[in-house]
Amino acid sequence: MADSSPARSVAFNAVVRGGGEIFAKLASLVFFLAVARQLGEGIFGDLMFALSFTTVMTLPSGFGTEELIARDVARDPESVHSYASNVMLIKVVLSVVLLALAIGIVVVAGYPAEVQLAVVIVGASVAIENLGRTWHAVFQAYQRMEFVSLALIVQRVLTAAAGVAVLIAGGGLLEVSFVMLGSSIVGFTVATASMQRWVVALRPSIDRKQWMGLFRAGLPIGMVAVLVTALVKIDQTLISFLSENGNREVGFYAAAFRLIEATMFIGWAVSAAMLPWFASDGERDRMAGGFELATKATAAVLVPVGLVFVLFAEPLIDLLYGDAYGPAVAPLRYLGAMVVFLGINNLAAILLVARDRPAAFARAAAVVLVANIALNVITIPVYGATGAAAVAALSAFLLFALGFRLVRSLTGRLNLGRALAGPIAGGALMSATVLAASLPPIAEVVAGSLAYVVGLAAFERLVFPADFKVARGFTLRRTARAA
Repeated sequence: MADSSPARSVAFNAVVRGGGEIFAKLASLVFFLAVARQLGEGIFGDLMFALSFTTVMTLPSGFGTEELIARDVARDPESVHSYASNVMLIKVVLSVVLLALAIGIVVVAGYPAEVQLAVVIVGASVAIENLGRTWHAVFQAYQRMEFVSLALIVQRVLTAAAGVAVLIAGGGLLEVSFVMLGSSIVGFTVATASMQRWVVALRPSIDRKQWMGLFRAGLPIGMVAVLVTALVKIDQTLISFLSENGNREVGFYAAAFRLIEATMFIGWAVSAAMLPWFASDGERDRMAGGFELATKATAAVLVPVGLVFVLFAEPLIDLLYGDAYGPAVAPLRYLGAMVVFLGINNLAAILLVARDRPAAFARAAAVVLVANIALNVITIPVYGATGAAAVAALSAFLLFALGFRLVRSLTGRLNLGRALAGPIAGGALMSATVLAASLPPIAEVVAGSLAYVVGLAAFERLVFPADFKVARGFTLRRTARAA
């Protein structure tokens, strides 16, 4: 990379990953919106159940190896050959076993044959994506995040284009499931070719003696990934099992959650870019300052996004999904409230993983997950998707509180006000502007967004002028390069 500055390298990778994710998420959103509108909430719920259930079931196949590769290869690039080869083989074996278990569960549970087959097809797609994340970890370690974006864009755009074409031709649940499978194969192929051609020519180095060591090293990290992802994904599976309306209620929750998920790349992009820096620089004050700035950047982007979901839930659902998805409005408001916490939780997890303390965050996530499941068992039978969304928002906040405490124990100090006060001030001005206005929704979004930017910039310039100067300089440099 031409620019060798660590801070600029982190920023470049965050922007590249984030920019790629924008295109990928928009394409993915187009696909799921088309499925939801064309096939209805019942079949849409079937597809989302298959996706969420197999995602949760196959999570242990990675057992933390992506983060392990990103961390250790960043420290020792030559270890990539041994790490990547052995991890890929282990993940293939585990994915087959876990998918077989998932299929057995839906068969025993008595789901319709078409849903069972969708679980098989979508599960294979999820497994292939899991394999691709091994190459993504290599890109992350080498700080070549542009190739992660490339693979994701190709896969998601192909899914959207082929999916819409299949729906227009009259395709149903199984046809769109096959589209997802085919696109995941193409995305994996693009990632493989990019790694071999432009990043590192991987030399296969299989050594079964290393497997137990990989398990021991990856398990604490893997528990973080499994538990955090389960917290986000398990609600849809629980709704399917616990709600009287079954997968139709899953469809309402998924309609709201898909909009939230489209924003999660922001936290992932910042966290992924920060991991190599956190892993290589262990000076406490620098870690604290880096975490504060990364948290501020994440919150600055996600606060207005979350407020849009909360303040404009009804027009958004009506515009994107139609009248049939009215019951998704309340879940979207609850889920919108947790957008910021999801991004910051990701950042806290990455810092603890990078500094070899993943088990601490895993314990916190396990506590929150148990509480999440217990509360869902109580709320879903009565309140359905709305109850699950409220529990999800509460769980995200609880994990934020526990994660902040863990990060502070590692860095020695943290100024939460420095990280969050500016975005909160901007958010307050945005909310007041929208609630006071009496305009069409689009005009209110524009007015609220402008108020947010003004409020955030004014607060930062007055209270944290050094941070404002850094942000202004970065924005001007990127604007000049784009021009």
